[in-house]
Amino acid sequence: MRRITLILLALLPLAFSCRRAPEAEDIRADIVREVNRTPMLYTVKARAQVIVTQQDEPGSYKRYFGSRVVLVPVIANLKAGVDLSRIETVIINRQDNSILIVLPPPVIEIESTTIDSAHLVTEVGPLRYDFSEDEIASIALKGRERIKELLPQLDLVRPAQEEAAQMLVSVCEKLGYRNVTVEIPDYNTRQYAGFLKKD
Repeated sequence: MRRITLILLALLPLAFSCRRAPEAEDIRADIVREVNRTPMLYTVKARAQVIVTQQDEPGSYKRYFGSRVVLVPVIANLKAGVDLSRIETVIINRQDNSILIVLPPPVIEIESTTIDSAHLVTEVGPLRYDFSEDEIASIALKGRERIKELLPQLDLVRPAQEEAAQMLVSVCEKLGYRNVTVEIPDYNTRQYAGFLKKD
């Protein structure tokens, strides 16, 4: 009986040593599997407005027929978030069993753009045709492009990153991982265009 006990005790350290510590790829795969159960969450929403002005090009006919000027207010609803399934960088420090995860880039989406018809202003000479609906729609598209240029000035990216980082830590804790740090990258304004979801 004593011999059997000794054999079992001798095998116990070997059994524990066979339990492999999770690798970085294992953790990344666990996180991606968990976040893929729900669609991407947009955590920050905002509204932006620009006014696009268009005036006829100068020409001699203006002195006889008058000019045409239009001010088109364009309102855009935007949302931003981080797709956690795009996580690529996971670093494990074996000395203190800490986990560092680099947050993937944010995603910005222009959910919709509308013309604020109530505040649309036109000034048309008495002998000129008024702006058509197609002309107004074409001018409004310029407003959408201008809003894209203003993205760096809108407070969207950082709040979305911070919300996503908190969510990521919660996901890791749910999966049983502890001592997790999420690194939030900084981006320059020229990179913002790359965050915009394609139309």
